[in-house]
Order: sequence, then C-alpha cells, then structure tokens
Amino acid sequence: MGRGNEMSRILVATLVCGAVVLGANGLSFADEKGKGAHRHYKGEVVEKAGSLAIKDETGSTYSLSEKEAGRQGREFKVGDKVDFTVNENNTLIDVHLAGEKGKHKHVTGKLVHVGLMKKEIKLQTADGEKTFPLLLQETKTKALTEGTEVTVELNEAGTVIDLHEGKHKDKH
Repeated sequence: MGRGNEMSRILVATLVCGAVVLGANGLSFADEKGKGAHRHYKGEVVEKAGSLAIKDETGSTYSLSEKEAGRQGREFKVGDKVDFTVNENNTLIDVHLAGEKGKHKHVTGKLVHVGLMKKEIKLQTADGEKTFPLLLQETKTKALTEGTEVTVELNEAGTVIDLHEGKHKDKH
C-alpha cells in the first residue's frame, strides 16, 4: 500500500471519529464562564424533503419533525414565523411563534439518575423525587455523579432543554 493511500485512510478515520464525537453531543452545560451559550434566531417554517424545517435569515435550515414539535409542546405549519434557539452544537432546542415569550421553568435538585434506555433525568428536589423527559438522549452530563446538584431548564411541555451544574442564576 502506498504512503499517500495510507495517509488518506488515516485522515478519513480521523474525520469519522471526530464526527462521531461531535455528533454525540446534544445539550451540554453552559459553564460559569458563559461557554456553551445558546444562540437565538428568527426564521420561518418551511417544507424541506417532505418534512418541516426552519429556515433562518441566512438561509440555514434546521429540521423540525412532528415529533420535535410535539416535544416543544406545539404544532407548526409552513409559513409560521418563529423565534428559535440552538445550542452550541447547532441542535434546535426551543421554538416559539414570533413574538411569543417562552415560559421556561428551572428546577434544581441533586442528580439521582440519568436514563440510558429511557430519555429522562431524575432529581431529588425540595418537593421530592421528580423525573423529567430529556429533549435529547445525548444530553451531555460530563462526569456528573449521583448527588451532584444540577438545574434543569424545562420548556412549556415540561421537557428538559438544558442542564447546568449547580443552582440556576437568572441572567435577566
């Protein structure tokens, strides 16, 4: 085998591994220094390949499956003007009709369990154990161990769209 051919295989293997690692990240922590910040955009619901998608002002599109809309607690149709949020991995995590304010809730508690088979997280809160569905199974929990204090951000449907270590600090 030639040296150039071997280098090509190594490059492809490296790219594939990188894509797998990057693709495994869903929601992630927004740390104390502000890394992992969400980005907010305006867009319009469009049809793309027979499914719904959101097209932003730059022409980029983000998939909006019926299942995803359900997790957002809404129904959308082609032509709807929307405000939406993506995380640091460009994953759609929140969608609202334009001008509609989100009514998100933050719940803090000690981590009891993150489901591997079922997309959920269980916290021990001041009001007892609470289980919440996760928007993405790939929620990046880093090296969190049971008993770690975390705050989950819930959308209007009660689904976890973000996760932070420690107590919630209001940014407003």
